[in-house]
Parts: sequence; C-alpha cells; structure tokens
Amino acid sequence: MARSIRNGGSVPVADIASGEIVRRGRRIRIAGDFTERDAHGVRVTGAGAADVSYEGDALVIDTSGLAIGGHTVLVSGIPSLGKEKGRQDAAFDVIVVDTPAPLDESLAVLHATRIRIGELDIESLPMGAGVEGEFRDVFKAVTRDGEKAEVLAFDQVGERVDIDEELAGLAQRRQERYGRVEPALFEQLEQGGEVDVAVWASTRDVDVPEPEKSDRRQTRKPSRVDAAARKQWAALGEKLADVGREYGLEPERIDQAAPVVYGRMPAEAVRKLAEHDLVAGVFRHDREGIDDLNDSIAIHNSDDAHTAGFTGAGVDVAVYEQGPDVTTNLVISGRFETPGSTSSHARMTHGIIRNSQPNRPHGHAPDANLFSANSYDLDAIRWAAQDEGCTVISQSFHRSAEQTSDSLSHDDNYKDWLALHWPFPTIVEAAGNGTSTEFVNHKGYNRLTVGSHDDTASAMATSSVFRNPKSTHGDRELPEIAGNGVGVTVVGLTDSGTSFAAPAVAGIAACVQEAAPVLKSWPEGTRAVLMAGAWRNPSGGRWRADLSAGVDARDGAGTADAGRSTSIARARQNRDNAGALRGFDVGTLRSADLDGSGRTAFRYRITTPRTPLFFGSHVKVALAWDSKATRTDILFLSIYQNTLTVDLDLEVRDSSGSLVASSMSWDNSYEIAEFDAKAGESYDIRIRRWSGTDDVWFGIAWTQISTLFDIFGSVQTAPVFEIGG
Repeated sequence: MARSIRNGGSVPVADIASGEIVRRGRRIRIAGDFTERDAHGVRVTGAGAADVSYEGDALVIDTSGLAIGGHTVLVSGIPSLGKEKGRQDAAFDVIVVDTPAPLDESLAVLHATRIRIGELDIESLPMGAGVEGEFRDVFKAVTRDGEKAEVLAFDQVGERVDIDEELAGLAQRRQERYGRVEPALFEQLEQGGEVDVAVWASTRDVDVPEPEKSDRRQTRKPSRVDAAARKQWAALGEKLADVGREYGLEPERIDQAAPVVYGRMPAEAVRKLAEHDLVAGVFRHDREGIDDLNDSIAIHNSDDAHTAGFTGAGVDVAVYEQGPDVTTNLVISGRFETPGSTSSHARMTHGIIRNSQPNRPHGHAPDANLFSANSYDLDAIRWAAQDEGCTVISQSFHRSAEQTSDSLSHDDNYKDWLALHWPFPTIVEAAGNGTSTEFVNHKGYNRLTVGSHDDTASAMATSSVFRNPKSTHGDRELPEIAGNGVGVTVVGLTDSGTSFAAPAVAGIAACVQEAAPVLKSWPEGTRAVLMAGAWRNPSGGRWRADLSAGVDARDGAGTADAGRSTSIARARQNRDNAGALRGFDVGTLRSADLDGSGRTAFRYRITTPRTPLFFGSHVKVALAWDSKATRTDILFLSIYQNTLTVDLDLEVRDSSGSLVASSMSWDNSYEIAEFDAKAGESYDIRIRRWSGTDDVWFGIAWTQISTLFDIFGSVQTAPVFEIGG
C-alpha cells in the first residue's frame, strides 16, 4: 500500500512508508499530478546527494548517492489534488542502509541490524559497505497494511538464512561453556583461591503470584502477595545457604528482597554448586564501588516545572553511594548507616537533587524527601526501596568489572528485580566516564542509564560512555537518556561527569512523580514520560535512525526536560482517548488486548490544532516495559537469566491509515518513534507485540513540540544559571 505524503483527497503518494528502511540505490517513486519542473522542488536532507528525476507523472528519487543513516525527503510546492487549492509542501523520512539482502519491496522494512555470530558471543556491526567476513543482516518487516509481520535474515552474499536456528545454536554453546555460572565469574575462577559470590535460588518449585499494583493510583504499601513472597524468598534463601555450606560456601547475608545468598567460597567448588537443582545462577559479588565522576536548572527546564508547582514535594528520593562529607547545606531525611563512609562526590550528588544553600537554586527537586543510602553494599539500595519506600533512586558509582564486561552483572539483575517489587522504584544511574572501549556501566532493562552533555545540550561530553553491551540481535542501545554533567557547581564544589547528570534526571523524575503520583509505582511510565519529553538530541541523530544504521548513539532519547515531562505527566489519557496533544498511560498488556495481527485492539490518539498560527510540530512517542528478571528454562536446565520475555514495538498511523512513524528494535525494553505532524490531523498510536506471551507492565507517553513554542516559549529564552556554588 503506497503511503500518502499529504492529507486530503486524491493526493501524491510515495511507494514507501515514512521511516522505512531502504537499500542504498533504491528508487523511491512519488506518484501524482506532477510536471517536470516539480523535480526541482525536491530536497533530501542529510549527508550525500540524491538524484531526482521526472518520469511520466511521477517524481523518482535515486538514493545511490545518499549516506548511510536517516534522511528527510522534502517536496516543496506539490500540486494540491484535494479540496485545498494551490501548491503545498510535504515531507517523509527514510533510512538508507547498505545491504546485500534482496529486500522485497512489497514489504515495509522497519528495523535493521547487522551481526556477526561467534563461537560464544555476538558482535554488532554498522549497516554500511566495506564490512569484511561473515555477517547476518536481520530485518523486521510488515505488510504494507500492517496486518502481518515477518523476520528477514540474509548472509553477506544475500542468501536467506534461518536466524532463529543460528541464535539457538549460540545459546546452546554458551550453555555448554558456562552452565549456570556468570561469564565474568567463570573467567575469574581460572585464577583459583576464594571468590565472593551471589547465589540465586531456583524458583522452579516455588509458586509465588506476580507482584500487584494499581494503574490508577500509587501503591502505598506492599500487597499481601508481596508480603507472602518475601517470606518465601527468605525461606528459600535459608535452604540455599544450607546447601551452599556443603560446597564450602560461607554465607554472609541472606537477602531480604530476593532469593539470593551472599558469601565467599573456593573457586574450584563454584561449578559444582552451580549444578545443584536449587541453584539458578552464581554471580560475581563485587563489594567495592568506583565513583563515576553546572548542572543547569535552566537547560533541563526544571525552573519551568518548579514555576508550575512541581518541586518533588511528597516524593521520597534516595542517593545510593557513600554519604556526603559535609551536610551543612543538605537536608537528609534518613541514612542507611551511621556514620558510614563519606566523600565530596556524594555531597554533590545529594545537592544536585536537593540542597539548602542560601541564595542559590535548591536543586532539581527542592522539596523532595532526600535519603542517603550511604554504602556501596546492595543492602543499602534495598533499604532505600523497601524499608524507606523511596520511589526514585540515583546511583553514581559502578563496580570495577562493569566497565569491561559486555553482559549484565549481578547488580544489574538485582536492581531490575527491585524495580518489579514494591515500592517499584525508578532507578537512575550514571553511564560512566572513560574511553570508547569501556562499556556503559549499568546494563539493566528496568531502569534509566544517563549520559552527560554540555551546558547548552548541544554536545555530549567526550568522556561520557556509550558503548553498548552484547545482545541477541546486536541492537541494544544505551544510555537511555542524557543530562547536564559538565562543569556542575553545587554546595561549594564544581566537577564534571555522568555522576552529576544522573541525579539531575533523578530530580526531574521526582517532579514528574509529583505531577502524576501514580507514576511513583510505575517506573515504566516514569521512564516513558522522561524519554518522550527529551526533545533535544545533543549528539545530533534521532534514536531510531541511528539504531537502524548501526550507529552507536551517545545520548539515548536526548536531553531530559522537566518542563515538558511534567506537562506530559499532567495529561493522563485512557485507552481509546478522544485525542490529545500530549499524554501518558500505564497498565498491563495482556494477550487479550491484542488483535489477530499482534497489535493492540486499543489505541492512543494524538490530535493537532487547526489554528492558522500553528505551523506544525514534531511528535515524539516513547514506550517502556520490563524484563522479568527471573528464571529461564534452557535445554531442560533451570538458570537465572535476566532477559526480555516480550518484544513490543510502536507504530503511528494518520487518519488515512498510512504509517507515519514506527520503532521496532529487538533487544531494548523501550521504543521511540518520532515524526513531523500536520495541522488539524489525527494520529493513532498502537503497540505491536512482536514476540512473547507474558503479561507485562508498560508505560507510554507522547508530546508535541510546536514551532511557536520553540520560538516564543521560555525554553529558548530562559537564562542559564548554576545550582549553587
């Protein structure tokens, strides 16, 4: 089905959908009542040059000269064939890739990734020419009416391959190599001696219902199900500790929130313990932390949120790291340890969220209740969440192995688990600072990892880490969002790093949760609102275009924006709403919610105003959901594996049913779709479940950025000033 590039009656149409992925060299045809001179009115943005010609009554765009990546095709002065007379402008997006794959033009290809499958891992590769050796190009495609979805996979010479079979072979080889032992710990065992471990118990024979929470209001206390589950985890931990002693494990602590036992044991006994039926996984337990080295209130528009009355009041926020060395200008509601270890680094991370320094801004959430989880021990973050009920937690340190490991650590698994249980905290973490060879330090699915940008949100800090972890389809993308971490001055100190970007985003999250208290119990919704509100991209490219071209992006969804995000949070919408400029929703996605095509039977509607003063807008939609962070059965073996059991995608269609935007990655727990909207138009947002059958919690959010707002609004005119200092 050809895609209309303009609303109205009989209008010119392109033979691709907006945002479609095409092979370089594809000739895009725009049919309509054109003349030869109309070819001069076509412009294609981005690097490279497109050849535009007139053939018959159609304009033809040859993409051979375009660079790999996202482009926008602008058609100026096209003849109007609808009710409106005269000539108008139109635009649509396209993503160009180099691939040997013979893509079927009857399908709309909406996501692409290139991977090399090794003996034990997967390497992600760019979708450009000149890649040597074997590789696989894998695509998500749908029929042009959107009713059917299909995976397409080809090798380096364009031959079709069974990618599921090849990935299953990789999984089997990894299982045979590592068993239930975390790869990072497995390599450490070769050194011998004693090792610190975190042992997860198998829950195969434990029948515990899923945690419960309301999608209409904050869940203020643990449900009976949660309370019963904690007792079962504790009993399971005691049993596991007894088993561990038989293999030389010296248990040090049984976790109060998850079925985990911490201790120390001989390296040579780890593999034997991992084979026990009661064990789901054995992980490296790192006890030390490394701090991740002027947060501008204005650059994040937190002052706009404060002016609107959202200052984080009533929201409990914790900083998880050492405690502040000086508390003179801080307001701390509680501490994990007294006195505990301290640092000036922690003084800053606390102060960025809330401080009381005279004659200075008092942080991004100046009225939040601030707690200090002042220890590197994981029990400190458990205390912040489950003892103090903190619904926002900021972390600005990492374990030493996390910067060199390409997979999830025990800390990642544990914090993803915490996010799935009362009080369902939104956990915000610093991406880390280092070189291009260092991995993003925090790799969990159910949290937000934050990169660092400059004081104008126009460039990412050169030290902000962005290298992605390994993933099944090679398209995992971290960090998820960015904050100002360059030259931050607060409570008498100045420093730079992602350490100071993370608490800025955490403070904004507190303002968002004050604006919509239900989000205190929905980290999925908080994540979606923050990503939808992030309308500026400091590194330049849009999230989806970079991802599909195989570009490792630095800034995720873009710069967090408190003003826009709190506006979204004030506009809760229901399924099948009448239409709104902005909004959000949270809930549980079940199989019963889907139609025969795998898409939701319900939809969320966006409408744009018809006023002549409205010059158009850019629309951004974000979807977030969870990893189960639980046991998986592989080859009849019960193993702890934190993976996405459900793959969700986004699509947006206009009132004629034409696809205007989509986001269809494989390995992320979020999707971001963007498009330029037309005045007086209505758009439908729908979720497609690409794979999986589990019920899953989700959050969805959208907003529009009007030209008028950007020209005259406070976003562009607000002065930049420091947080104290």
